[in-house]
Amino acid sequence: MPVRIKWALILTFLCLPAPFVYMPIGPEGYRYYGPDVPDIWILGAYIFGKDTSFFGIGIAWKWQLFFILYTALGLVLFQMSQRRFWLFQNVLFLLLFPFWLYAYTGGVINNSDGADLSVYPMPGLLLWIAVLWLHLKLLYERGIRRAMSNH
Repeated sequence: MPVRIKWALILTFLCLPAPFVYMPIGPEGYRYYGPDVPDIWILGAYIFGKDTSFFGIGIAWKWQLFFILYTALGLVLFQMSQRRFWLFQNVLFLLLFPFWLYAYTGGVINNSDGADLSVYPMPGLLLWIAVLWLHLKLLYERGIRRAMSNH
């Protein structure tokens, strides 16, 4: 297996436990919910500090987990078949991820009923950038450069 694919897989799997967004509860949240309300962490594979039995939150973290694992599967399928479709699909998902994370974070804030949340980006976003960069590099090396050299 080529080194870039191995690194992309490793970093994709590291996204699972990595924190992507941290939202500490503000003063209004403590006044509304009490002193024991937890801060909120959105990880690649879960969310801490929210009730995951709530339908929207329960679906959101599972959806994010699914697409991270599906991205890893796309890398394996690309390695096995050498079909660029898998890289294109993964790049599309990776490019849409910031929009997803923005909507996910907004949904958490709207579901927090005045908890006065601030949003702080976390290291998971750096992993996402690295995974995207590796995918783009693979796509260039395996697809675009090869197509350009054939003309």
